[in-house]
Amino acid sequence: MTEKMATTAVMCFSDGSGGMELDTIKLARFLAPEHDIVLFCKAGSWIEQRCAELQLPFPVVGLPMASRAFSLSLLRGVRRELRQHHIRNVVFFGASELKTLYFAFRGLDINLIVRHGTTKTRPKKDFFHRLIYSRVNYHVALSEHLLCNVRHIIPAGAGTQFIKIMPSFVFAGNNVAGEDNRRDNGVNILHVGRITAGKGQIDAVQACQGLCETGRDFYLTLLGRKEPGDYSARLDALLGEFPCAARIALPGHVDNVEDYLHDADIFLFPSQGEGMPNAFIEALATGCICIAYRNTVFPEFRELGFHFHLVADGDIAALRDCLETVVASLDEERQRCEPNRRLAAQLFDRQREHEQWCAILRGAAE
Repeated sequence: MTEKMATTAVMCFSDGSGGMELDTIKLARFLAPEHDIVLFCKAGSWIEQRCAELQLPFPVVGLPMASRAFSLSLLRGVRRELRQHHIRNVVFFGASELKTLYFAFRGLDINLIVRHGTTKTRPKKDFFHRLIYSRVNYHVALSEHLLCNVRHIIPAGAGTQFIKIMPSFVFAGNNVAGEDNRRDNGVNILHVGRITAGKGQIDAVQACQGLCETGRDFYLTLLGRKEPGDYSARLDALLGEFPCAARIALPGHVDNVEDYLHDADIFLFPSQGEGMPNAFIEALATGCICIAYRNTVFPEFRELGFHFHLVADGDIAALRDCLETVVASLDEERQRCEPNRRLAAQLFDRQREHEQWCAILRGAAE
């Protein structure tokens, strides 16, 4: 018999539509079958809109927020909803709004869990941040890299615990050990991520220069929403003068990323840094030949036993050479990557993740 947990709020008040926001919805849906869940977000945000589209089977509370630094309207709204829904667990995605939440939680019996998915650079150990973070019961990081980063950057209260919980995945189409849909004519290269600084789309295009010069039959697809700004403008300018621009597609944001992964031969992901990249894990699980820079979390995947290629961080020449080498021995590389499928299914297991979350949430139910 499943043990009944206290009601849990999953909170993210971001305006964005990237990995953190997607992970917020994903965790709420993951926990919902066996937990009472309420999802809190900013009114009018992408999260609220996406939840409405998905018609989720749990309450979604959109709250007004005047400022990310401090919002009295958010404070009042959160406090009211916590009492109304009898919430005792809070899983928070974000950082800035924690100042407001600190005061919203005052006097309430809240088991506060902050979930970390990105690398932080600026230490937050001044008096004010020590006060705010003293309220946190658990810091949950997605990888060893992030766990070390959070310990270094974030102050800890007397009873605060730091825990690693790797995310689980249901690999769509049961294709973890299934057939490939990859075409025989030409090499399919894929990149997935918002088109913004740090994600590596420009590096990926430049890495294809050698394939273009030697007349290789290749296709590069850059999946992801184009963010306004200098980086997107630079990418457009590069494509405007790239001799093989006709072989590069930018479909934008799509919901069927799995279909593109199953069609891809190579997953080219020269990101400047990731916490736990969902698309990279899914690419490993579908047998794609993966290439990444040697930074942040990527060496950790090697330690877990995955076969893929790492090149020196930011070295586009090395990235280009690696890509050309992989393309020249595509069949052999595919065979080397085949064990990645089953390894991913073993490591990113739903039951293991659920048990880890239950151990944290159970504390508020006792």
